[in-house]
Formats: sequence, structure tokens, C-alpha cells
Amino acid sequence: MARASQQAGREIQQIAIDDLLLDEDNPRLPASIHRTTQAIIDYIAETTAIEELMSAIAENDFFPGEPLIAVECENHPDKFTVVEGNRRLTALKLLQDPAFCSKPGARMREISSSAKFKPSVVPVIVCTSREEVLPYLGFRHITGIKQWEPLSKARYIEQLFNLTNGAFPAKERYSEVSRTIGSRRDHIKRNLDALAVYRVIENNNFYEIDDLNEETIKFAVLSTAIADDKIGNFIGINVKDTDGNIQISDPIVDGSVLKKNEISELTRWLYEKSEKGKTRVGESRNLRELAAVVDNPRALEAFRRGSPLKIAYQQTGNLINDFIELLYRADASLTEAASIVATIDYDDDAYSVAKRILENIKLIGRELKEKRSSNEDGF
Repeated sequence: MARASQQAGREIQQIAIDDLLLDEDNPRLPASIHRTTQAIIDYIAETTAIEELMSAIAENDFFPGEPLIAVECENHPDKFTVVEGNRRLTALKLLQDPAFCSKPGARMREISSSAKFKPSVVPVIVCTSREEVLPYLGFRHITGIKQWEPLSKARYIEQLFNLTNGAFPAKERYSEVSRTIGSRRDHIKRNLDALAVYRVIENNNFYEIDDLNEETIKFAVLSTAIADDKIGNFIGINVKDTDGNIQISDPIVDGSVLKKNEISELTRWLYEKSEKGKTRVGESRNLRELAAVVDNPRALEAFRRGSPLKIAYQQTGNLINDFIELLYRADASLTEAASIVATIDYDDDAYSVAKRILENIKLIGRELKEKRSSNEDGF
């Protein structure tokens, strides 16, 4: 039995929690979780601080200012699928009966048995369709304050993308999604590109890499890596034409453009750990060096044969650019220090650092002078 009221122009119904179903299409659910009520409740109970939420509701009642959001369930008349608020719905159901969970803990049972409040009816905004809810989820969990994990975001963005007109060019569809949730088009494409690559990894059982799975993979690292044009070229997201211009593809539409062997290599470089617990790439800041390596046949071959990333990077010819950039940065810092040296008192540490800088400057100067002389002699 549902009672209706109004909030911010939307009708709020008071609906029994027995008539509310968990969302099987929740983007936060791993693909490995069976789409059954039992499996979803167990997953939420085991992977979130569900007891804390149960305790808060048991002590303070359900907060009416933040109703659940649901759509009518097509397969079950008089039932509603909760699209926003699945964790809260799980807590409500477990407050009523901890046995809804396959393995209810002692604390969960204690919270339920001593609860001041056990809401059986809660406020729900009922929307006409999932399409009506998705933009709200985007503002809340993609660009808003309660952001989801990167992989969940990408899955949600794909749901929106699939609602666009498939007859339109992918670029227009990215734009439509970006307008819907208030994000940039390139951000939308980047997430969908990464999701397409992730699906290749997932379909290959994460290449049997130890401890790598849907819940442990750092999706943001993958997304950042393939956003680089050179790494994108390497795995097939981008393609260079005969003139060297970048031709962008859309793997979320056509996954056949992706290079499966190269994705396997990239996955191992990013995630497979040595006995010392280190990956081939190391920290994400080293992705710039990896991009230069995969774009240089000689350096790539060295890296494939086992050379450390920094050694392979030295064969790309980009090292001189890094060296010059470091000199410019050092020059800027020294110029700033020189501008204030007259205003400070003497300090032993400062004097020691200045001497060390002077020694390094002399070393660099000697090396460059010798290299210049060598070049002139060769001429």
C-alpha cells in the first residue's frame, strides 16, 4: 500500500520495503556476482560497512529527506526496482531480518534485535523509466559529491551511451552523454575506451595474473595509460595514417579494432608484480616513459626482452628533452632563490646545499663542454 506526498515537484510514495527490489543492473555490481536477490544482498553485506548503516537507521530511523529512487518492475506487478539506494535498501531488509544475508554476523543480529527503529515503509520517488533516473545518477555519482569507483563510473556511462541513437556517429553519442551528466566529451570517450579494453582483459580471465581481478584492478591506471595517444596507438584505440596523422577509432562500438596481443602485454606491464612486488611500469608517473617506449621500435624491443623501463626509455631519444626540461626547472628555482638570498640570515644547511649545487653545475658544464669539443673535432 503506497501513500503519496510531494518533494521538490516530485511525487514521493511511501512503499513497503517488501515491495522494493534490488537493482540487477547496478553499475557497481561486479560481473562475477549472480543477478539474484540473495547474491546481491550477500555482496553488499560483505563488501560495504553495512552494519554501520544498519546501526544509524536503527538508532535514528530512515532519513526522509533522501528518498530511494525506483522504477516500476516490468516482471513483477506492484513491485519496484530501486535504482538509487541499493545499499540503504539492503540495510533496511537486514534490519527486518538478518537471515536475508547468507552469513549474518553477531553484530548484525544484535543491531536488528535491539533496534529502536525498524522501518517497514520508506519514502520512494517512483520514476517512469530507468532513462529518467540515469541523468540524476550521473550528477550524483560521476560529477557530484558521492562519486563511484572508476570502473563503476565507466559501466554507468556505458548504460547512458547505449540509450543514445546507435545510428548516429559515435562522436555525437559521446556528446549527448556528456550533456546529460555535465561532463566533457573527451572524458566520456576515455572512460568508454578504457571499458572496452577492460572487457578484453576480463574476457581473458585477467591473463591469469596473480591477485588481479574485477575488484582489485586499478581501472584508473588503465584509463590514464590508454588516454596517451602513443599507448592508444599501441593497443589499437588510435591509428596513424600514412602521413603520421592520428585516426581515432571507437572500440566501445567496434571492439575488433583493438590489438589483443598488445593489450595482454600492456596489462602485464601495468599489473603483474615481480617477486619484489613491483610491476614493469612501476608508479603511474612512469606512463610517460612507457608511451615513448611503445612508440619507438628499438626501445620497445629492448623492453620486451626484459630491459628496465628507464633503460629502454634511454633508447627513445627523448632523454635530451627531459635533460633540458630539468635544467630549465633548476634555472627557475635558482633564479627565485637568488632573488631572496640577500634577505635571509646565514644558515649552514643552505650553504651546504649551495655548494652541492655548484659542484653539480660544474660537472654538467664540463660534460657538455667535452661533448661540444668532441663534436667540433669530428667535423
